[in-house]
Amino acid sequence: MKILLVICAIALVVATCCAIGCIALSRRSTDATISPTAKIPGKAAVVYYSQSKVRNTATVAQWIAKHTGATLIELELAEPYPEPYSATLKAVGRDAEAGTLRALKNMPSLDEYDVVFLGSPIWYGTCALPVETFLKNNRLSGKVVAPFCTHGGGGAGRFAADIRQACPDAKVLDALVIRGSNQIERRMGLGVGLRHTEDDVVKWLNRIFNK
Repeated sequence: MKILLVICAIALVVATCCAIGCIALSRRSTDATISPTAKIPGKAAVVYYSQSKVRNTATVAQWIAKHTGATLIELELAEPYPEPYSATLKAVGRDAEAGTLRALKNMPSLDEYDVVFLGSPIWYGTCALPVETFLKNNRLSGKVVAPFCTHGGGGAGRFAADIRQACPDAKVLDALVIRGSNQIERRMGLGVGLRHTEDDVVKWLNRIFNK
């Protein structure tokens, strides 16, 4: 019995230390340490949808805007998905099965923009349904489209291919794929900064616009 109690105590200490270590890591500086050299070909906007409370996709969108001077445009649903995240997934599953795309509260006009950074979390292997709604109403013809996404460990799936298919008359650049936080990490308040910094965005910008 005493041995069991000791083992449990040790396990609790290890788990606590790991949690504290993760939280400390998430608070490290995420500022860029490398210089952006990308030349953005025209006026740019960052259009994105972000669902979770830790704002993984929103954080990446803000990093992109910071290093490009692009206008930030967040897509919002007229009827938001419920919280917590588990409830969101169930609602998204029902919508996807029924082929339902919820209306957006805002449908931005992008006529004045030449470059569109398009961001989304990965839901069921592709972009979030609100981004599908946006793309259904915006073909982005003639524009340069730079997609980016965040995922909780499952990868980007069909994201890049689906964006290209939805924007046949746009120049679609290589996507930025960022590992965000999984459900456990989200409950701890840990976001995309746990694993990434602005350097990842700057490297991507330098690569796709300096080819």
